[in-house]
Amino acid sequence: MMERRLYTIKEASMQTGLSTQLIRKWEERYEAVTPERMPNGYRGYTKLDLDTLGWLKKRVDAGVPIGMAVLEWKNEIYGTTESKVLELDQGPRQDKAETHTDDWKQPIHQLLHYFKQLDLDSAQRYYEQLISIHHLDYLLTHILEPALVELGDRWERGEISEYQEHFGSHFIRDKMLSIRNLYRPAPGSPLLVTACGPGERHELGILFFGFYAQQEGLRVVYLGTSPSEKGIMDCLTDLKPAAFTFSFSISERLEASIPFLQELDKRILDSGQSTLVFLGGRAITEEGLLPGTERVHLIYGDGKSAVGQIKSRLAEQAARDKKN
Repeated sequence: MMERRLYTIKEASMQTGLSTQLIRKWEERYEAVTPERMPNGYRGYTKLDLDTLGWLKKRVDAGVPIGMAVLEWKNEIYGTTESKVLELDQGPRQDKAETHTDDWKQPIHQLLHYFKQLDLDSAQRYYEQLISIHHLDYLLTHILEPALVELGDRWERGEISEYQEHFGSHFIRDKMLSIRNLYRPAPGSPLLVTACGPGERHELGILFFGFYAQQEGLRVVYLGTSPSEKGIMDCLTDLKPAAFTFSFSISERLEASIPFLQELDKRILDSGQSTLVFLGGRAITEEGLLPGTERVHLIYGDGKSAVGQIKSRLAEQAARDKKN
């Protein structure tokens, strides 16, 4: 019988486009793959391992946290199983050397367990434990955001009811708003007005984005879900923000909003203001200008990369304004 082909980590790196260091990190921290050992002791990767790494790279490039991407892959291959729910240790904090490689999943499953039970008191106590031992950025990107994604996935798969999904989403929303209130950017920093796009009510994505924007020193004003077109135009006239950022999670909502966005673009140009408009969210699948506009930019990627792109474009616009 033909011997099964094993690939070295260098070959795995070349075929997947991942660095050898990143492959090792994904193995050790997230158990993305479990390579075998060759007779010489080196790691040996199967074709399935290479396919797994390639699939995970695509998900991470699309903005999915690696921990959640690994969870998605395992659910895809093995089916969804409910992990054993673990409580945080009530005693002294463990040393890093004593923690297990799957510790990152524990807080996510624990929060989802409380959301499923509608247990607000336990969820709140648990959250207070988490915020006492984790940096805010870690809490946001490695616990709250993945918990939100998994919450939505479980609802779509029919594993939880709509009321349970709403309970968990509102809990995370409240925590996001309280975290954002901790940041106080400098008064003279660029003003960014954020909102769900017209007709959109999925607000958590834009709240996460607002957090990253505040971290980067931008002033952020949040208009909420489905703002009126008149309200947005009034905001343009009264506040003259550096930029608007709208989130669209449903492509039909984006399509329906194009005439308004084109009118907003025209109003900005006619007024002589330098305001830019950015569109992000799941409905955005490419970068570039919205057809028929000069200042409405499509931003593709996760919240952190979107903030970087927006800051760069704002700097370019400021340079042009100064030149003129």
